[in-house]
Amino acid sequence: MFHMNREAWFNLETANQTVAATKARDIYVSLVSSGWEATLAKHKPNPIAKAEVCTVGEFLADVGARSHLKAMTVRRYAVKLRKMVSDIAKLEFGLKAKARLAKYDYVNGGREAWLAKVDGQPLDMLTVDTVNAWRNAYVAKAGTDPVKRKSAERSAASYLRCVRALFADDVLSLLQVKLPANPFKGVKLKDPGPARYHSEIDAAWLLACAEHELRDKDGKNEYLALFLCLWAGLRRKEADLLMWTQVDLEAGELSVRRTAYFEPKTEESIRTIDLAPEAVDVLRSFKRWSGSEFVLKGSDPAPAATYDYYRCDCTWRDLNAWLRGKGVRERKAIHSLRKESGSLIASSHGIEAARQHLGHRDIRTTSSHYVAKKKRVEVNIGGGQLRVVEGGA
Repeated sequence: MFHMNREAWFNLETANQTVAATKARDIYVSLVSSGWEATLAKHKPNPIAKAEVCTVGEFLADVGARSHLKAMTVRRYAVKLRKMVSDIAKLEFGLKAKARLAKYDYVNGGREAWLAKVDGQPLDMLTVDTVNAWRNAYVAKAGTDPVKRKSAERSAASYLRCVRALFADDVLSLLQVKLPANPFKGVKLKDPGPARYHSEIDAAWLLACAEHELRDKDGKNEYLALFLCLWAGLRRKEADLLMWTQVDLEAGELSVRRTAYFEPKTEESIRTIDLAPEAVDVLRSFKRWSGSEFVLKGSDPAPAATYDYYRCDCTWRDLNAWLRGKGVRERKAIHSLRKESGSLIASSHGIEAARQHLGHRDIRTTSSHYVAKKKRVEVNIGGGQLRVVEGGA
């Protein structure tokens, strides 16, 4: 094979001309799409070098056992790493839809087989060239639609940031497996820009609908879940594991802090949220009929879970469906309640108050992703004077 001013021999290991032609085609396609390093690793591996470098599975096991990363964090990042490795190795290339879905089959062994296939890949298949090529191919699948392309750019950037975190110096320094060169040392992450929040919610109308349709009927838990996310700006996990001991009705405060069942996302997530008198009245009325130590009724907590376990999973699903029925089109409809809460605080008290309310570490996160413009700010030129007028949006 000759490609990009470089050539190499490949043993096709067959006397059958048809089989040999198919193998030769696959090698050439790999060369054009993935470059020399990935093609040589897949079709002409060095048995000595291969033995010296760990596999993807060995790498993830060592990260989970020795690094400071939380088990849930490792699990989330591992999903993204395996997706990237699968794409680069073309493990699903040519498979029909049914065969591709087998990796989600937890009952008949399809999931285990797919994991074994991905985890058996050598980690050195990740190089600067293959990672950059993966990113470009991922975005290219979105086509030319500007909206879809920007979404793909953000998704690709998220994948790269998460996988890169597994290769951080403070993680790699603790590992004992044989590691290849860090593939992210030469990868420059392109910032696709923030996915700004555009408010589609009339909070007063939404609460009025919830009062009428949910509060005094079978949807009491859904009403209270909506209340906690919209009035208090809580994350779903914060609301799901909120205990009555964290609610001070006399002081009109709600505190987000560590408990036996809950670990805050960051230290900045630990905060005290002031509640309006109307909000205190709502919580007081719900506490009367609550027989649980948790504000929301649900199953037992599972603090050791390494996946997104929610005590009130059915409540969240029902609330999500209810919000869809009210015209909330955000992909994460429940999370948009938190964003709306931050927007309302920012419009009345400023962006720093919104940051504290939401528990963000960086005010840029609040400004870029969580706050929508709630007031009209217009330039009015009249009578020879220039005035800036504020009003309701």
